Order: sequence, then C-alpha cells, then structure tokens
Amino acid sequence: MQYKFLVFSNPVAGREDDYNDWYTNTHVAEVTAIPGFTGAQRFRLVPGEGAQPDHRYLAIYDIESENVGEVMQELVVRGTSGGMQMSDAIDPQVSTFLYEVLPAAKTS
Repeated sequence: MQYKFLVFSNPVAGREDDYNDWYTNTHVAEVTAIPGFTGAQRFRLVPGEGAQPDHRYLAIYDIESENVGEVMQELVVRGTSGGMQMSDAIDPQVSTFLYEVLPAAKTS
C-alpha cells in the first residue's frame, strides 16, 4: 500500500538558513533511509490572501508498506533514541498527518 506522510514545520526565529540546511541535507536522508520510506519533497508556503496556516514549510514523504504502523514506529524509535540528528533550528511545534493513497479514477 502507498501512503503520504505530511510534516508541517517552521524554523526557530532567525535560524531559517540553519533549518533549511539541516532539513534538506540531513533530515530528509535520515527519514528516507527508514525501510518503507521511498522519497520526499519539501515545500515553502507562498503567502497570499485570506487565511494562512501556522506553518510555512511542508515535507511530504512517500511510503510503501504492507504494515505502515511498523514504518511509523521505526520513525518514532529513531527520532527518540538519538538515531537521527535533530536540529535546534526547528520549532518543536510540528504537525504531522498520515494519508493512504487512494486508487486513481479509471478513465475510459
């Protein structure tokens, strides 16, 4: 089965360059090294009119697994056991969401 893991985050004030360097050059590689994670993309919010989200950055990770619970558990274990290099440039108020990819609509 395929999944998308969405991570919304912000840098600590005044540390945006450090945050982006760590996220792009360290964190993405550490996460995608976990079995089941197959890729990632990062995005920066384009400010506009109307309501704006609390987070300016989004990472979308691709997951392929028959047991996504095990994949996510391994992410937690590595994140809390020191198996990943975390940065003090990321604001700890992070929001995450896991979505199952639905089949594409059939075309005739």
